[in-house]
Amino acid sequence: MNQPLGTRAKWDDAPSSGTRIASLEQGLRYRGYSIEELVEHSNFLEVAYVVVHGELPLSEQMADMEAILSEASKLDPDLLLWLERIPLNVPAIDVLRLAVNFFAVADSFDDESDPAFVWNSLLRLLAQLPLVIAARSRLSHGLELLEPLDSLTYSGNVLWLLTGREPTIVAERACNAFLTLCAEHEFAPSTYVTRIVASTRADFHSAIIAGLCAIKGVWHGGPGRQIIDILEAVGDPKAAQSIVIAVLRQYERMPGFWHRVYRTSDPRAELLTASCRELAAEIGRKNFEDIAAAVEAVVWDEQQILPSLDWPAARLLHYLGLDADLFVPLFVISRMVGWAAHYIEQQQSPQTIRPRGIYTGPPNREFEMLNERGWV
Repeated sequence: MNQPLGTRAKWDDAPSSGTRIASLEQGLRYRGYSIEELVEHSNFLEVAYVVVHGELPLSEQMADMEAILSEASKLDPDLLLWLERIPLNVPAIDVLRLAVNFFAVADSFDDESDPAFVWNSLLRLLAQLPLVIAARSRLSHGLELLEPLDSLTYSGNVLWLLTGREPTIVAERACNAFLTLCAEHEFAPSTYVTRIVASTRADFHSAIIAGLCAIKGVWHGGPGRQIIDILEAVGDPKAAQSIVIAVLRQYERMPGFWHRVYRTSDPRAELLTASCRELAAEIGRKNFEDIAAAVEAVVWDEQQILPSLDWPAARLLHYLGLDADLFVPLFVISRMVGWAAHYIEQQQSPQTIRPRGIYTGPPNREFEMLNERGWV
């Protein structure tokens, strides 16, 4: 919504701080529901609904959601042709960003800030982006593209599309836990960027693209590949001490450890670790979990730092047969839910987010004419 000529927008002097979407004070909660209960009793689609709408869905609302997802779960031939032409060295996050631009053109609407439009656009993105990721991954390996199966849940179809194998109950539950725990985390950098764009009354897809750009940063997207490389380099729990100390000398912190908003442990990491152990036991990779536990013990002894979500998430995707480079794209699919909720919430504010900067440059100086500045 543009300001009329001759008027001036009302600006904030500080970033906005209030939100009804997620809280971190007493463990992570979405709209008041603990993530522990959501992981145990719910599924990702229910979580998406409650994060965006504030209430758990009724059966009819779940049916409507599933119908929209089913109808939208087919790639446009033009988009598929475009995906085939993208060089393989282009990062997956850039492929997603370009795909969202494609959908934005096809999904234009008169009032793109309307909550109903945002919700329907989110559902179409949730339906389409797993297909984009799977097409990109499978085409790069010369594999045939697959279509979603009606017999599988959303999480199960994500795994099916990427691996070509129908997941076990344990694998499907683990993927669901990952998507649930990544859906929302208050004012993370990508979410805050999304809110800033939303506050300017830009359209929903522009806000999603802004979030994607922030996720691409190495300090936000997660060190999935590094974590697997370190665990494979350790190879044996007895070797954890020497390798961890070597890594700490090089990086200061172990990849996948520490989170700036938690003084103790990251509750998401605790829940996903349980999923890792269950999945590792099923596929015969308990040794990898023993190595991870040994690394955690050494890091604690050296720095008193606990794992963040990234540490078990990288292992979980590894056990699911997914390349570590898929961590960020799958994270994005989930976090779009939180971005959508924050976009809608920010639309309810009459103010544009405009924090003030603290000037730290030179003091007041007098201007010198060019002929008075001398020579180098």
